[in-house]
Amino acid sequence: MTNSFTENNNVKEFIQHHFEQVKTDRLLLRKPCQEDAPYVFQIESDPRTNQFRPAGPMEHIEEATENINGWQLDWNTYGFGYWMVTLPNDPEVIGVGGIKSIRWKDRDVLNLYYRFSPTAWGNGYASELAKCAVVMRNNYLSNIPIVARVRSSNISSLKVVEKNGLQRHHDLDTFEHLVYALGWGNK
Repeated sequence: MTNSFTENNNVKEFIQHHFEQVKTDRLLLRKPCQEDAPYVFQIESDPRTNQFRPAGPMEHIEEATENINGWQLDWNTYGFGYWMVTLPNDPEVIGVGGIKSIRWKDRDVLNLYYRFSPTAWGNGYASELAKCAVVMRNNYLSNIPIVARVRSSNISSLKVVEKNGLQRHHDLDTFEHLVYALGWGNK
């Protein structure tokens, strides 16, 4: 991503200061660390959390470590990235998500992502995390579109993105995904 905040350390530090730990009504969202690998592996290796993931479940903890390395690189490069999700006063990671920089359709965009442990399902945590990510984007990165790529059969995820103001862009759909966006019309 070649936006001004990658070229200006003061802006990147400002963004990171606001993103690295965020509290919502019920969640604590924080920057990932290597000690999170077992939690990420537990979530990403569970077949139930991978029903809509093209790559399928993780098979080795090294994959979780590689993901965390990539997420940490995002944080070091841009000052933001995917968060580890915990409940206040409980260090156990119950989910992963937020926004991170990707290139999509020849544009720099923010990819909205969320995945939670099945033990956390049904509590509205994905919606709460998505709402926070959209608010943070609107407050600090409003010049960059946010996109969510969702399989048409993933009804729960479709509800989350629609509830949080992303709108369907049929022209961006792929063979596998429906694409929702916010700020796409602004170049």
